[in-house]
Amino acid sequence: MPPKRAATAAVGKTLEERREAARDAALRELKALRGDLAVLEAVLSGRRKKGDFSLFDVAHGAFEIFRNAEAVFEADALLASVAVELESVKAMEFLEKHGATELVKPSGWHWISPRGEMHFLGKADDAGKAAEKLAALLPGGKRGKRRGKAEPEVGDAAPESDGKDAPGEPGAA
Repeated sequence: MPPKRAATAAVGKTLEERREAARDAALRELKALRGDLAVLEAVLSGRRKKGDFSLFDVAHGAFEIFRNAEAVFEADALLASVAVELESVKAMEFLEKHGATELVKPSGWHWISPRGEMHFLGKADDAGKAAEKLAALLPGGKRGKRRGKAEPEVGDAAPESDGKDAPGEPGAA
């Protein structure tokens, strides 16, 4: 069985490919329908004879646009809901990884610190906010960025030369 992340990525990629294919098909049909509508306008205004023009082409083109556009909108909605669920699963995995538990009474996500204090993290159905609160409570969660060794501290700055003993200047020994 492939890892969960690979399966999720494959599902997302497939949905995006299908959405793009439906989008391209809808755009092609729109261009064709514009041409058919221009011909229909010319026929109805009397500038052109009916010839082999078919009203069915106009109706069929409109239906194809509807079908493909609906597929694009449905894929967008699915991608959005997958993203929301993926974030929820990541939050739940984070909570469980760091020892938080979902209790029935008192209801919600709770975490017991190493000092033995119980912290309420959030409601059971809102794992995202609970994960954020746990991240803030975890030891070392709010560390500042380390300064690189290349940057000297303000008090540790090397003393600068006053220029009196610089080589090549008069008075230098």
